[in-house]
Amino acid sequence: MTFHGPLSQRDDKAGPLDPCDLSSPRAHQSVVLVVDDDALFRKLITLLMQQDGHFVLCAANGHEGLELSRQYPGSIDMLITDVEMPRLNGTDLCAHLLEERPGIKVMVMSGGGMSEVVSHNVSLPFLPKPFDPKTLKARVRTILGSPAQPSMHLVP
Repeated sequence: MTFHGPLSQRDDKAGPLDPCDLSSPRAHQSVVLVVDDDALFRKLITLLMQQDGHFVLCAANGHEGLELSRQYPGSIDMLITDVEMPRLNGTDLCAHLLEERPGIKVMVMSGGGMSEVVSHNVSLPFLPKPFDPKTLKARVRTILGSPAQPSMHLVP
């Protein structure tokens, strides 16, 4: 296993600009923003993305993720977010980031299944929780390798 930056011991009370990966991204390294209000899932996804060579920023809710994105000076290649979160849900976060960062790729996750995503009237790449780590890594590689997502369309 190769880790690119330390895995933060962050919790929900950490400030919005406290990234999970405290180093700087290397040239040609994808930057992934992970937003999940479940600390265990957030840390697991961060660890898996770091193992796959990505630079990871993370946030505990949608507002924190949006603020982190706005203050992060570099490009963010992909957003991985939970759908149901307090304050600002994942689909609203996706809408903001797709407008503010047009080239960003997104994937939403939910323990409530696809019906939870459909109930928000959005269609985005979706991964059900719980997930197999290999499935998450493969899905992220596929999404990062695909053309930019111009808007919120269904990719089951």
